[in-house]
Amino acid sequence: MAETNNFLPLMLDLSGRKIVIFGGGSVGERKAELFCGCADTVVVSLDFSERLQELEASGQVRLSKLDLTVATDSELREIVSGAFLVIPATSSSELNRKISNIAGESDILINQVDALGSVVIPSVIKRGDLVIGISTLGHSPAVSKYTRKQIENVITPAYSDMIRLQDELRSYLKLHIKEQKKRKVLLWKVLENEKVWNGFSESYEKAAEEAYKIISDNVGNFE
Repeated sequence: MAETNNFLPLMLDLSGRKIVIFGGGSVGERKAELFCGCADTVVVSLDFSERLQELEASGQVRLSKLDLTVATDSELREIVSGAFLVIPATSSSELNRKISNIAGESDILINQVDALGSVVIPSVIKRGDLVIGISTLGHSPAVSKYTRKQIENVITPAYSDMIRLQDELRSYLKLHIKEQKKRKVLLWKVLENEKVWNGFSESYEKAAEEAYKIISDNVGNFE
């Protein structure tokens, strides 16, 4: 098991990666919903929640029916073969440890739900292209959840629109101002402008209008 002070938050491209989740209950369901949009997600269990069956019906996950309590080591090795990440999420701690040990033999990353594995899955906030992960490394799920709720009150959906607008403005400014430092000053003027942020509550176009006005009023200072 990795030392807690060696954990580093990373953004990973999971396209085409195989994620194997053991357990078809509420925990397995939650993990599947997190990964199914960005990875090849397989859930292994004897029974599956209604939501997992819905995800399979829509083609978002693959369900593999197996009685894990009697599964042999060779069967488990075959299931995890080629996996990028394994998540033992059954109701049995002993079975979860067994699955972790088998995955560990092949140096597969492991997210343990009842212990600290090699991967910690954070509580996630998504606002378009803005992604925020929150974790207490398993020490206090309550604090993690509380922190997420606090941040969600501040990081509104307007942040997604601001990212879109800033990307648009960067492309525009590259055509008109050569120096990156000068473009940065203008982008920050937009980012810190209350009228632009308030404009998003009306429409993206309203906020963009305010932003381009700021650039128009200030671009002469850099010519």
